[in-house]
Amino acid sequence: MAGMLAMSACGAGGSTTAGAAATTSPAVTATQPVGTPQSGATTPVTGASQVTGTARPGGTTAHVTAAQPGQPQAGTAAPTRAHPAADGDVDGDGRADTITIAQAGTLHVQYSGGGQDSVRFTAGSPVGEQVRVLGSADADRDGHAEVFVLADQGASMRTATMFRYVGGHLRLVTLAGSQVALAYGGSTGYVATWACRPAQMPGTALVTAAGPSSGANSYTVDVRYYRFTPGQASLALVSHRTAGPAPLDQLPTVRDGVSAAPGCGSARLDP
Repeated sequence: MAGMLAMSACGAGGSTTAGAAATTSPAVTATQPVGTPQSGATTPVTGASQVTGTARPGGTTAHVTAAQPGQPQAGTAAPTRAHPAADGDVDGDGRADTITIAQAGTLHVQYSGGGQDSVRFTAGSPVGEQVRVLGSADADRDGHAEVFVLADQGASMRTATMFRYVGGHLRLVTLAGSQVALAYGGSTGYVATWACRPAQMPGTALVTAAGPSSGANSYTVDVRYYRFTPGQASLALVSHRTAGPAPLDQLPTVRDGVSAAPGCGSARLDP
């Protein structure tokens, strides 16, 4: 189903707890691709830490390219620019930062000009090599690239989470007090996807779409648009609507307004 729903019913390969919930839940579950824990895939955030440390050996590293070199602001908030950050430029100094997962459940960023952040997050079970950095892109065009991580994976559904640079540090993004869960994938019974910078709703950071099948190649999806709460690492719902029932290729497209692909910039959703 990859590419269909232009929302792309992608992510074939193993059913996570989140995916299993998605395929059996009623239509209201379509309102839960972001932020609501699904069958243990995510848990409420209680004081998720943002601490300075050193990446542990053996971590997987995602290198992305940023342009426009500038002066680093180690350990402090880089000045917010009037234009979006390049992919991988988390602190907004004009240079790509090094993003790693030193161990499942800990994201580490080494800033190009010095300084670092390590942030805890909830990873699915089983944990291990499936938990990895998807990429980094400026979802809200504030001059700092968000980081997207594959946090859980299963047969037909995957779940990403995200991090935002606020107040001089990278922080886990939440919705209604819980770690954001961006579901994507699909089966004959359920589809889900997400993207950033949606052209259909300027000024929003993310769009999600998910819903069940009501018959052969017929789906009803809930489309939701989110923005960041100013100055915080949290999402707020801006608008939502229901589309369908209809075949996948007749449902609304959900694509990054910059890359024209599902996901966000260098954070592409796996086929």
